Amino acid sequence: MSTLVVLSESLQHIYHGDPWLDVTLLEHLQETDAEQATRRVGASHNIWELVNHLIFWHQNVIRKLKGEKPEQDGDLPDFYMPENHGENNWQATLQRLEHSITQMVETIRNFPEEKLFTPVPETQHNAYYYIQGILQHAAYHLGQIVLIRKHVIQ
Repeated sequence: MSTLVVLSESLQHIYHGDPWLDVTLLEHLQETDAEQATRRVGASHNIWELVNHLIFWHQNVIRKLKGEKPEQDGDLPDFYMPENHGENNWQATLQRLEHSITQMVETIRNFPEEKLFTPVPETQHNAYYYIQGILQHAAYHLGQIVLIRKHVIQ
């Protein structure tokens, strides 16, 4: 099995599989409603902002790996919090997350293995650095989401 298949499957597992962490983003986000997603612990980001942050960075890294400009006109800002806090908008945000994860998994899986350790154009790092970063990033924010849920959902 190729390194890229292993890395792409690892991201899938963090989202909705059976990761070593024993918790997934999907299980915690599906149990969170729009109102809960807006609650904060102190001055922390809320769950909605963290989900949009994950989407932002999936998009950014996908573009880097494809040799595109990472940020483009029309992109939502990092840690975006919409004015509309309704349930339909929360569900649309979760669908955007799922779409971004699917795109990230496909980008990883289809990345040329021979270029995995060569510098990504217009950056200081190789593709492995960015892919591994996406995995660490997802796990880190999953931990935050789990902790926020424990404090805001009584």
